[in-house]
Amino acid sequence: MEKVQVLLMGVCGYGSGYVQELLNHPSLPAQIAGICEVAPDVYERFPQLKEQGIPVYASPEEFYREKQADLAVIATPIHLHYSQVITCLKAGSNVLVEKPVCVSVEEAQSMIAMERETGHFAAVGYQMDYAPGLKQMKQDILDGKFGRPLLMKTLHAVRRGRAYYGRNGWAGRREVNGCPVNDSPFNNSCAHQFQIMTFLLGDAMDRAAELSSVQGELYRADSRVENFDTAAVCVRTTAGVPIYYYTSHNLKADLGAFAQFRFEKGTVYLGKDYGNGTEEYVAEMNDGSRVSYGINPRSGFMQKLYDAVNCTLHGGHPVCTVQCGIPHLEAVHALAEMPVAQVPESKLVRTFENGDEFCMIGNLEEVFLTCYEKEQMPSEAGAGWK
Repeated sequence: MEKVQVLLMGVCGYGSGYVQELLNHPSLPAQIAGICEVAPDVYERFPQLKEQGIPVYASPEEFYREKQADLAVIATPIHLHYSQVITCLKAGSNVLVEKPVCVSVEEAQSMIAMERETGHFAAVGYQMDYAPGLKQMKQDILDGKFGRPLLMKTLHAVRRGRAYYGRNGWAGRREVNGCPVNDSPFNNSCAHQFQIMTFLLGDAMDRAAELSSVQGELYRADSRVENFDTAAVCVRTTAGVPIYYYTSHNLKADLGAFAQFRFEKGTVYLGKDYGNGTEEYVAEMNDGSRVSYGINPRSGFMQKLYDAVNCTLHGGHPVCTVQCGIPHLEAVHALAEMPVAQVPESKLVRTFENGDEFCMIGNLEEVFLTCYEKEQMPSEAGAGWK
C-alpha cells in the first residue's frame, strides 16, 4: 500500500482540519479518496478538492457503492457517529471518529463487537491521548513511578457566546430528532481534560479507568440553551480515586486549564508557572526531583490522524480505543439524569462584543477557583446560583 486512501466525513466544521492536513502535507502517506458532506458548498470552501477531482458524496453508503477507503475519518454531528462507524467498519475501512464516540454505552459496546467481527479498528479523536508526552506520563504511572493515585482535579472553562450555539442544529441540545445528544461543555468543547484523567488512570495503555459513581451540580446561565452550560462534577473510579472537574461557557475570559494529579510519590501539575509559561504537565516528586512531560494542550491536534494512518499501514490500534471513551460517556449519561438549575438573573452579566452575545455568571471565576482549590461543589463554596 503506497498511500492510505482516506474517506473524510463532515468537513465543513471541525473536520476542515483533516482536509487541510491531507492536502498540505504531501509527506503524509495518505490521500483523500472522497468526501461525505451534506453542505452544498464544499468545493467553494476547498477549491483544491475540485482541482484534484476528489468526489463529494451525500452519504458513506453512496461512497462505498463506487469506491473503497482504507481509513474513514468521521467528524460529523454526535448523533450520526454510531451508524457511520458501523457502516465504515462493515465496508472494510478502519475508522477514526471524533469525540464523543457516540451517544450511548450500548452503541459503544456494539462498535467494539463490530471491530472484532471485521478485524478493523475504530479509534476516537481525544487528541491529547495521542500526545507522546501524555503517553509517557501514563507509562510512568503504569510502571509504578508515581505510586498509588490519590486524587485528580482539573478546571477548564472556555468562553462561548450565541454564535457558538447557533452554528448548527445540535449545539447545547439534549436531543435531536429523538436521539440523545447531551451537548454541553462537559461533553464537547471541554471534554478532553476530563477524559485525560480517566485515560491516565486506566490499567493498560489503551484503556481508561471505569467509574463507580458520578455526582455533579449542573447550571444553565443562558436560558436559551436546552442543556446545562456550567458544571461541577465529581466521579470516583472503581479503584476509589476521586476525580473533580469544573467547566463552563459562561465567563468573562477563558479559565485554565489547571490540573493537579496527586499520587503517593508526587504530583503532576498543569498550569503552574516554572518560568517558561504555564502549559506543560510537570511532575514534582516527593524526593525533590521534577519531570516535565512537554505537553502543550493545544499541540498535537493531528497526531491522531498520523497514528491512524500509521496503524492502517503497519498494523496495530491507535491508543485511544472506543473503551477509552466509555467512562466519559457514562458520566455524560449520569449527568443527563440530574436536575439543571437556572442561574438567577441577578447573578448574570450580558454583553455584546464583535457581533456576538455573551451570558456570563458574574462570580464564576471566584467560585470555580475556590471549588478547585478545596475540591468543593459551587453550592458548598457559596455560589448562590440556585
